[in-house]
Amino acid sequence: MATRVNPRLLSEIKRYGAFDISACFNCGNCTAVCPLSKDNDAFPRRMIRYAQLGLDEHLISNKELWLCQHCGDCSETCPRQAGPAEFMAASRRYAISQFDPSGLARSLHLSTVRILAIMGILGVIFAGLLLWKSAGVPADPATQFSTATMLDFVPFHVLHDLGIGVFVLLAVVALLTLGNMLWMLAHAPVPGGVGQPDGTPRRFPLGAAFRALRLTLSDVLLHRRQRDCDNEQTSPALLPFRRWFLHLCILAGFGGLAAATTLDYLFKDPDLHVMPWSPIRLLGILSGLVFTYGTSVVLIKRLFAKRQPGPTATASQRYYAHTVKSDWLFLWLLWLVSVTGFVLTAAIYLPVGATWLYGVFLVHVVLAMELLILMPFTKFAHVIYRPVAIWYQHFRRLRAPSN
Repeated sequence: MATRVNPRLLSEIKRYGAFDISACFNCGNCTAVCPLSKDNDAFPRRMIRYAQLGLDEHLISNKELWLCQHCGDCSETCPRQAGPAEFMAASRRYAISQFDPSGLARSLHLSTVRILAIMGILGVIFAGLLLWKSAGVPADPATQFSTATMLDFVPFHVLHDLGIGVFVLLAVVALLTLGNMLWMLAHAPVPGGVGQPDGTPRRFPLGAAFRALRLTLSDVLLHRRQRDCDNEQTSPALLPFRRWFLHLCILAGFGGLAAATTLDYLFKDPDLHVMPWSPIRLLGILSGLVFTYGTSVVLIKRLFAKRQPGPTATASQRYYAHTVKSDWLFLWLLWLVSVTGFVLTAAIYLPVGATWLYGVFLVHVVLAMELLILMPFTKFAHVIYRPVAIWYQHFRRLRAPSN
């Protein structure tokens, strides 16, 4: 079967944040120093070679693209300073844009103007729908801000119906883009033929699939891979400031907030005022604290990182310095949703009657919905793609004939 070559692939990936990877002469140092490139995996070297040859389908269909945790060891030790870690990150952004048939991901990764336009349009639509049947802000400014007054400002049934619509749309788009990824993974060439099916009809190896799922959950929830490639292990960085720990705070905090919101919806009367130490509310408060800590420290590290680190910069410094538009969009959305949520929680338990709090509530809900609806098109998509790639790696190994 003929292989399609894209002569513009290198220049395309460069637009997504890569350095000039053409400086690479394929010495293999990057793969040799990578603690996660094991067995038959050979990233970043193999990915770079695909890009140099213009093999875009080989590049975006390879699970190795998502196994990289961007520890930066390869860029730090590259004799040509070609930035292989930054190339891998840019290739993931490129892959996200290729999985998405709408072209929205491409716009969000490449154009600041389009990012602002899309965010503005979505914001106006969501705000309009939320305020469609609003009773307005209480006429008396002294009226205490509470859950009941919030749900007069934005009626519960409107919030509920719009939320369900957002989740359904998210699920449909996520399944479509994930389907594209899985199709490409399943048809990707396997170097050396390891784990390649021989074409003989057989039943689906369900046992291998479940074992692979168990290993994947262990990797993701315990952050094993990030800890394995943590370049700060031998540095003076304290645990609360290490990259893997901050990432775990963001993941755990977001998961806890999602769980608290779901439990709140299932088991709590919307108009009922509960104390902050009630189990569900306490879960939300603690998760919010962890989430806000993680997003705040990461933002501070990126804001104060030198935009052009010198040749002596550490891998961690290079990582935080190399922040592109889609990274900023994702992080600011996470942080703003977290902080506005905390402001609202505090206001509910304090004798406050400020009318501006209703504006904060509207902004919080609109940004949360934008964060979810844009999930398959931004950096947030790695929450889906990376676990699937890790699962596929385990599954292919476990279903191999030798197993």
